[in-house]
Amino acid sequence: MASIIDRASAPEAPFPWAPKPPDFRFSTDDFPEADRVAIFREVVGRQMLRQEIEPLADHPFQVHGTARPLPGGLFAVWSTCTPHNLQRTRRLLSDGDDSLLFQWTTTARLAEHLGREMILEPGDAVLFSCAEPRSAAMRSSFKTITIKAPRNMLGPLLLAPDSCIGRPVPASSDALRLLLRYLEVLREESATMSRAVQDLAVAHVCDLLAVAFGATRDAADSAGRRGVRAARLLTIKRDIEASLADTELSVADVAARHCMTPRSLQMLFEESGTTFTQFLREQRLARAHRMLRSRRFDAERIIDIALAVGFADISYFNRAFRARYGATPSDVRVSNV
Repeated sequence: MASIIDRASAPEAPFPWAPKPPDFRFSTDDFPEADRVAIFREVVGRQMLRQEIEPLADHPFQVHGTARPLPGGLFAVWSTCTPHNLQRTRRLLSDGDDSLLFQWTTTARLAEHLGREMILEPGDAVLFSCAEPRSAAMRSSFKTITIKAPRNMLGPLLLAPDSCIGRPVPASSDALRLLLRYLEVLREESATMSRAVQDLAVAHVCDLLAVAFGATRDAADSAGRRGVRAARLLTIKRDIEASLADTELSVADVAARHCMTPRSLQMLFEESGTTFTQFLREQRLARAHRMLRSRRFDAERIIDIALAVGFADISYFNRAFRARYGATPSDVRVSNV
């Protein structure tokens, strides 16, 4: 136990004992059962997250999550947890951190911050100040997303930063739902992004946080051009990727699902340097290519693979595949043997 805690003793880094690159997955299962709570409270709670964690006595304590630092001082944590209480105590305020902390959970919770009590419903989000004590009580197991942003990064984008703190944003908020969808993509992909793309993703997150909690006019205009549109396009792309097998999939179908006009959707793709049709074809060809190279699909006929990824015309599939990969589907399958 002591050796693990000793490695976590330097408070200047988010998690100085984590491996590099600094994308750290943590779990209570990583610690000896007898000392699990004590180690987790010290290493992950006090040293990494800078808050006290108090498990509820009648629930076996389990936490599993991923913590990821991003450019500009942004710090993100995705986790699943059993019921517990959290506190950022006055003693822990000695780190001098005045960041703004976004927190979203899937369970109801009672929070206290700046002398006010808040009852947060499942799916609500709230912004805390790390410069002030806070507490939260979660009485059932939950998933949570936490984003810590330096005040000098997020604050200028907010219309009234101080009034945003401790003011819940309801789960029904369109801006919040868009932010959460973008954060899910960030969780899946940010570890492999280049630094330039990470910088852009951080700007998008700040844009979406500002829109959710109340952006200045300039920030709202910027978010409309940048963060909100980027998040919406990512969501649409995920929708398309999940619908590739639909041979009748059209821009009108996708636009209707996202409450947009077909022209607005087309413009989002054009701004990214492609079109709806090009993106759809590329994703279908890429999935077919992966299937042809996988031994799992050796028994599948090429025509069945083409249909499975949404090509109703086998002749068109063969022409498009050869134009994209410089080889026929049969050639790719044979070369993989």
